[in-house]
Amino acid sequence: MTPTFSTLFTDVQVFDGTGRAPFRAEVLVEGNRITAITGNVPHDRRAQARVIDGGGGTLLPGLVDAHTHLGFGSTVEHRSLRRDEPDEEKALLVAHAGRVLLDHGITSAYSGGNRLPRTEVAARKAFAEGWMPGPRLKAASWEGSAGMVEPGVYDFPGIDGRASAPDQVARFVSDMAELGVDIVKLSLSGESAVVQGTSRIVQFTDEEVAAAAQTAEKHGVWLTAHAHAAESVKMAVRHGIRAVYHCTFADEEALDLLEAARDRVFVAPTPGIIHANLYEADSEPEPGMEVEATAEAVRKVVPELVRRGIRVVPGGDYGFAWNPVGRNLRDLELFVDWFGFTPAEALRAATRYGGEVMGMGDELGLIREGFLADLVLVDGDPLADIRMLQERDRLVAIMKDGTLHKAPA
Repeated sequence: MTPTFSTLFTDVQVFDGTGRAPFRAEVLVEGNRITAITGNVPHDRRAQARVIDGGGGTLLPGLVDAHTHLGFGSTVEHRSLRRDEPDEEKALLVAHAGRVLLDHGITSAYSGGNRLPRTEVAARKAFAEGWMPGPRLKAASWEGSAGMVEPGVYDFPGIDGRASAPDQVARFVSDMAELGVDIVKLSLSGESAVVQGTSRIVQFTDEEVAAAAQTAEKHGVWLTAHAHAAESVKMAVRHGIRAVYHCTFADEEALDLLEAARDRVFVAPTPGIIHANLYEADSEPEPGMEVEATAEAVRKVVPELVRRGIRVVPGGDYGFAWNPVGRNLRDLELFVDWFGFTPAEALRAATRYGGEVMGMGDELGLIREGFLADLVLVDGDPLADIRMLQERDRLVAIMKDGTLHKAPA
């Protein structure tokens, strides 16, 4: 029986997400799945479909951001100072940021933390049901730090001078899981760009992270680690944390541990926020913010991660006023310019590896028969110039779950 709706993309060069060279094909979507990738779709199925002539452009799998902050407040359309908005306005900003992501070809997002986890859970539901535009979303907790301070309060005192509190950390993970999040985030290190001189300070004890991991497994949620310091990276890997953000000052031992865990771990090095802090912040960075040291270190560590076969994924802490949501695909340019990726490798990180970090690698992130129909049609060849993905007008069609969010004019 023919599905009730179908879309046929013709005259396209297909980048299928594997990293191999694009190939000319027609791609048929029936319902919310890709059902044919061929040189010539049969006439009876073609007659049932809405036809989109790609004009020789490139058809990509939907792009994935692996470190998304819907609640930071700023997009390319709205600037927030993240100070006095009431919770009701913050909730609207979460929804707004989701739509902006989808407008820019981000069809899936793995949250890096939210001040209002209940709101993010609600946004996940609304995006999935389709009555609010936004990406597929894995929702996250707020960012737990030493002493479990309130969301949005970042003092990063470290572990010296305080008793280890594994029960308190376990309770935090349980509380967040009971809200319905997919991910609980722990700030295993500080963040010098927020509180000067803290990126190399470890925030949790081994006993606390072990308790978090046991509790997360019990509740069926993933753990993500904010981890600049080498010891915080090691702690994350030792305790089975799935996604490691930053990984900036990883030493040889940390790299060895990551390599041994490469089949289960993902690293998002967040070049977008580093670039923004260097060149686009409202004021010059102070030495204690370690912005230049962070940039220098991450440019060294990421090529080594790639050499060791560790899956590196894009997601650059977008959402700050000087690094707004909507610029997310600049990460792909920085993957090429800073880390030595080819454009095809950068796109594979945002598609195939993106589907895997979403936990959906068997149905998301590739243009393959049977996979979910998340697709982006580009007017041009991003393998020749990866920067064109940052031009919203070059994204002539955006499809999520078989439904066109943006159709060609």
